[in-house]
Amino acid sequence: MSFYTTERLYSLLPAVYRQRDAEQGYPLRDLVALLAREAQVVEADIAGLYENWFVETCSEWAVPYLGDLIGVRPLAPTGESQRAEVAHTIGYRRRKGTAAVLEQLARDVTGWPAARVVEYFQLLSTTQFLNHLRPTNHRTPDLRRADPLEHLDGPFDRVAHTAEVRRAPPRRGRYNIPSVGLWLWRLEAYPLARVTAHPVAVPGKAGRCFTFSALGHDAPLFHLSLTETGPEHVAEEVNVPTPIRRRALHHRPEPFTGAAGSLRVFKDGTPVETAALGACNLEQWGRDPEAGTVGIDPVLGRLVFPEGEEPADALDGVQVTYAYGFPADLGGGPYPRSESFTQIDGEVVLTVGEGQAFASPDAALGGWIAAGRPSAVIEIHDSRTYRQTPTAAIPAGRRLEIRAAEGQRPTLLLAGDLNVTGGAGSAFEINGLVIAGGALHAGGNLDRLTLRHSTLVPGLGFGDDGLPTDPGAASLVVPGGQSEVLVEDSILGAVETADETEVRLVGSILDAGNPEAPAYGGAAGADFGGPVSISQCTVVGTVSTRQLTLGENTLFLGPVTAQRRQQGCVRFSFVPYGSRVPRRFRCQPELPEGVTAAQGELLTAQVRPIFTSLAYGHPAYCQLHWRGPEEILRGADDESEMGVYQPLRTPQREDNLRTRLDEYLPVGLEAGIFYVT
Repeated sequence: MSFYTTERLYSLLPAVYRQRDAEQGYPLRDLVALLAREAQVVEADIAGLYENWFVETCSEWAVPYLGDLIGVRPLAPTGESQRAEVAHTIGYRRRKGTAAVLEQLARDVTGWPAARVVEYFQLLSTTQFLNHLRPTNHRTPDLRRADPLEHLDGPFDRVAHTAEVRRAPPRRGRYNIPSVGLWLWRLEAYPLARVTAHPVAVPGKAGRCFTFSALGHDAPLFHLSLTETGPEHVAEEVNVPTPIRRRALHHRPEPFTGAAGSLRVFKDGTPVETAALGACNLEQWGRDPEAGTVGIDPVLGRLVFPEGEEPADALDGVQVTYAYGFPADLGGGPYPRSESFTQIDGEVVLTVGEGQAFASPDAALGGWIAAGRPSAVIEIHDSRTYRQTPTAAIPAGRRLEIRAAEGQRPTLLLAGDLNVTGGAGSAFEINGLVIAGGALHAGGNLDRLTLRHSTLVPGLGFGDDGLPTDPGAASLVVPGGQSEVLVEDSILGAVETADETEVRLVGSILDAGNPEAPAYGGAAGADFGGPVSISQCTVVGTVSTRQLTLGENTLFLGPVTAQRRQQGCVRFSFVPYGSRVPRRFRCQPELPEGVTAAQGELLTAQVRPIFTSLAYGHPAYCQLHWRGPEEILRGADDESEMGVYQPLRTPQREDNLRTRLDEYLPVGLEAGIFYVT
C-alpha cells in the first residue's frame, strides 16, 4: 500500500484550507491528487531500485548486470532466465569440480528439468588396490539382480565396464579415465488429474481393462521428479522426470503412488488405496492381478482390475491421475494458457464440470441458446472425457469459444463430425481441448476460426489395437465461405480448405500420418487449398495450396506445391526436392541450377531430418534426433533447429552448457553431453 495517497496528503492540510477548498469545489484536492500520483511514481521507482539490489527480486533486465559484478559471462539467448545461474554462481565456485555442482549447473544453464552427472572413471573394471577397495564395483554384474541390469548403458548404470579410448565430448565414448557424462532430460512431465480412463475390449475380460490415455493408445507413465535432499546430492531415479519402470514400481512404489507420487486410480468415484496398486506386465493383457489389487503397467500405460471387481460404469467409472511426457507446451495440455484466452466485453461464461453450472458441453450449448445466443465462452473445469457430438450455429456478429480451464485437459470423444456454422462476422475458437473421433467442420459464413493449444487427433483416434482409426483422414475441414483460420501451438491431422479460405499456422504440427499423404489441400475434391502461411511448424505430408504466402523455419516432410508462385517466399525451411514453391532463401536442401532428379533426391536424402518418433502419442513426438544433419538442427533463422520446437533453442542451450563446463570441469577431465529424453 502506498504511503502517498490523496486522502492522507489532503488530511495533512490545515482544516481551514480544506473548508475553503470545499466551498470552491475542491480545486486544492485535485492538485493534491496530482502530487500524490507523481509521488507514488517516485515511491515505486525507489522500491524497484531497492529490489534490483538482489538477484531474487530484481527485474529481468538487471540480471546480466548483477552477473557482470561477479564475473558471469553472458550466454546465447534461449528464452530462459539467467537468474538461477547468477544466484548460484558463488555457491558453484565454492564447490567447483564436484559432481553435484556440474549437475546443478546443467539444470540452471539449460533450463531443462533434470540432469545427472556420471564419473565414468568410477565405473571402470580395474584391478583394485587393497588399501582403496570399492566393494560395489564388481568386475561382472550379478545376473540374478534384474533391477540394476535395466539401467545398463544409461545414466543410472552402476555396472563396471572395460575401458574404451573414444572421447566423450563428441558423444562417441564414455568409459575412460578422463570422461564425465552429463545426462540430460529434455521432456517435461505434465500432470493430469481425474482423467477418464479409456475402456479396452479384451476377450474374456470385459469391463476390466483400461488405458490411462483417454484416447485408448499405449503411452508410458512419467514420474513427477522429487526435490533432491541437498546441494551435494546427485540425482537419483526419483529426482528426474522419467518413464516409470515396472520393477521400480514393484520394488519401491512409495515415490510413485505415495503422497508425493503421480499415480492415482478412482473406481466409481472412490479412490483405490495406494497399497492396492501393483505393477505388472500387460503387454498381451494376459496377466490377472490378485484379488483386491489393481494391476498397472507403467511402460504401456495400462491397468486391469481383478475378476469380479470391475467398475459398475464401464465407460466413465474409472478415473486416473498420472503424468505424461512431452517436449514443450503444445497441443491440449494442463500447462499455463491463461495469457492466450480471448476476452471481449459482454460475453457470457458458461462453466462445465462437476459442481459447475452445466454437466457437459452439450448442456452448456443449450444454455447458450436459452440465453439468446450472445457472445459466450464454454469453459470446462475438469479433465474428463465427454462422449458427445455438439453442433453450434453462431449468430451473425457473435463469438463462441470452447476452452479448458487453466490446468485442465478435457477430451471430446465425438461420435461423428463436430459441425460449426456461423453468420456474417461470427467467430469460433477452441483453446486447450483434445478432440477425437471425428473432424471439425467449419461452414456457413463463419468469419474467423481459431485453434489455440488444442489437439485435433491425427488419424481421428485409436482403435483397441492401439493403431490410428483412420490414418490420413482430415481433422479440420473448412468447405466454403470467406473464413480466416488461425492455428497456434496445436496438433492437427490433415487440413482441407476451400480455395478462398486464408489459413495461418504458427508453432504447430500438421500430421497426415505419412510424408506422402495429403496434409494440406483442397476441400470437396479441389486440387488446391486456400492461401496458407506456415511458420515454425512440422508438416508430415504433402502441401497443395493456391498460394504459399510464407513458409519459414518449417520442416516440410512431403513435397510442397503452390499454384501461384509469383507471390510469397519460403525461408530457412526444409523443402524436399520436387516441390514447386515461391522464391527460396536459405532453405535445405540447397539445389544448384540444372540439378538432375537423381542429384536432387540425393541432396535431399543427405539433409533429411531424423526424428526420435513421428508417431502421435509417443512422448518425443516430432522431436528431432541429435544424430540428424547439422543443416536442420541449426538451420532456422536464429541458428536453432527447424520445425515446431524451434522456440526451445536446443542447440543454444547445449552450447551454453559447454561454455560453462570449461570453467567448472576439473583439470584433465572432459565431459560428454548425452540425452536421456
